[in-house]
Amino acid sequence: MNLLTGADRQQAQLLPPCVEDYVGPDNPVRFLEAFVNGLDLRAAGFQFPKENPAGRGRPAYPPADLLKLYLYGYLHQVRSSRRLAAECGRNLEVIWLMRQLTPDFKTIADFRKDNAAAFQAVVREFTRLCRQLDLFGGQLLAIDGTKIKAVNARDQNWSQTKLAQQQARIEARLAEYLQALDQADAQAEAVPSALSPAQLQAKIAGLKERQAQIQARLQTLEKTGQTQLSATDPDSRGMKGAHGHLVGYNVQGSVDAKHHLLVGAEATQAVCDQGQLAAAAQAAKTALAITQADVVADGGYRKDEDVKACQEMGLEPHLPAVQNSPSERAGLYGKADFRYDPARDLYHCPNGAELTRRRQMTDKGRLLFNYDHPPACAACPVKARCTAAAFRTVSRWEHEACLERMAQKVAAAPEKLAARKTLIEHVWGTFKGLLPGGFLVRGLVNVGAEVSLAHFGYNFKRALAVVGLPNLLAAMPSFIPASPAATVAAK
Repeated sequence: MNLLTGADRQQAQLLPPCVEDYVGPDNPVRFLEAFVNGLDLRAAGFQFPKENPAGRGRPAYPPADLLKLYLYGYLHQVRSSRRLAAECGRNLEVIWLMRQLTPDFKTIADFRKDNAAAFQAVVREFTRLCRQLDLFGGQLLAIDGTKIKAVNARDQNWSQTKLAQQQARIEARLAEYLQALDQADAQAEAVPSALSPAQLQAKIAGLKERQAQIQARLQTLEKTGQTQLSATDPDSRGMKGAHGHLVGYNVQGSVDAKHHLLVGAEATQAVCDQGQLAAAAQAAKTALAITQADVVADGGYRKDEDVKACQEMGLEPHLPAVQNSPSERAGLYGKADFRYDPARDLYHCPNGAELTRRRQMTDKGRLLFNYDHPPACAACPVKARCTAAAFRTVSRWEHEACLERMAQKVAAAPEKLAARKTLIEHVWGTFKGLLPGGFLVRGLVNVGAEVSLAHFGYNFKRALAVVGLPNLLAAMPSFIPASPAATVAAK
């Protein structure tokens, strides 16, 4: 029987004489080496060890080497500090990258914790390099959010509603035990609950202790002004994700349409996407240094003030129409069925009547104008399809022209909005694959470090696929050429 047999472990081998020869010239770790060596880590905000002219104690590890280790780890879904420490002793690519340094897991973990905010500067520098290689189009951006699990169990997160429900259940159970205890005191025979008075007293004491905990949590929410309270990761929030409720963070991101590279990615505590459009668009505009672009997002981002803010910063939003009026939900004429005449400042109803401005009101800080024509409604033959009230009123925001402008843009180029899913949905799939199981660290700042590392990992993979390693290395002023032995082997 012909079978492959391994080599004799005792046989002497003429292995390559240096670690350099184990890493070929086409290995992506060579870019990580050149990229980090070209960064000004002090300017980026990384902490350096204090000067020690006397030379006492053990020397510290260079921040550049620890940064290379983390970039490599998140690129290959190796995020645990213990696993990264193990890779330093068994992975030839890491051994080459770290120059055979073997920091312990505590040193590796502390580096990520102490420099959490500085990782964003690394992503900005790589974005600058990608702009130099013309990998960003800067014409169409897709914005979306994804929910990623935090280090916090669902039963360790409380909202005011959840605490009120728990309090009601405890009060009901407490009333049952107190009633059973009264029956036990009044009767000599066994109580219906089959619990002795001593057991009932213990149950009541436990419930009162839980009541005190709930009261303390409610007081904490009232004192801090927060809507939720998390025990393990105080910054995490309960929110609805793609697969049900989770406790985590809402990562907001923007993707450029040219090569589907991530422009920005930021962890937020927002439980929904509404109200996040303007901030994400502004971050993308700053990162790409552009003045104009089109921005597409889903209906969950619909907020009138954000539409106006995006237009003012030169970014044209494209959002789908949202059916949110009671009339439309009831199957009646919607606001879109009423045509506005800007020259005369009035609305034409579906039956042709003219609704003029009658009054104004303020709703949640928004100035609204109300338009109506009661006599026309009284004699209208299609009134039953318009309103069940005495007459129909149409409200107009003072900046309604911004919404009408967006509707015209969407109607003129519907393909832009239709391309949203193909631009960003697969990006989140790959991005979350770099963070399997959710975040490992706690706190918004530390979670932001993981988001930045995953952001770099995703964009690096995309850049490799688009332009290749040689072009990336050629763009680095600090490019370190391969060893002569590796160059000869490559030829």
